[in-house]
Amino acid sequence: MRAILIINKTRDYLDYLEEHINNVQKAFKEIEIKCKDMRFITDDLFYHTLHAEVERHDLSKLSEYEFIQYRKAFFPVDGDPKYDMSEAWEHHKTMNPHHWENWTSQTGCKIHPDDWEIDCAHMVIDWMAMGYKFGDTAKEYYETNKDRIKLPPIAIFFIYEIFKRIEPEYKEFN
Repeated sequence: MRAILIINKTRDYLDYLEEHINNVQKAFKEIEIKCKDMRFITDDLFYHTLHAEVERHDLSKLSEYEFIQYRKAFFPVDGDPKYDMSEAWEHHKTMNPHHWENWTSQTGCKIHPDDWEIDCAHMVIDWMAMGYKFGDTAKEYYETNKDRIKLPPIAIFFIYEIFKRIEPEYKEFN
């Protein structure tokens, strides 16, 4: 029965989305501790803004503009043709400023002067959450993809400051 297959794939997608949102919450808690002296944590306005953004993380994936589209693209039912995600992705990155593509497509690689630290911190939190699932770190993700990730120099400096604080320390033994 095709209906049952669609229901099961929809459950699989919702499980994936729930796991990601839980991982974002976990990453935020880690950032709170490890970046406790950075402005996006110490400044009440920045902290509460970031906290609110994290609480709403990826809620647009439940919208009519993204939900079915993402399910079809990433959790297809056997026999479905390849699904074009371009409109859903455009909506997602526009609604979620933690995606660097939001900055590059809307403002020519300029970050908002008031929110850029929040957006960058949230971006790193998102990368951390993906790393919990896929076994890499936020820094490893960035290093692997930095040729296509278009960030202004101030954002690159900022995310490396976060990376220094969240990456485990390694001791070399002779």
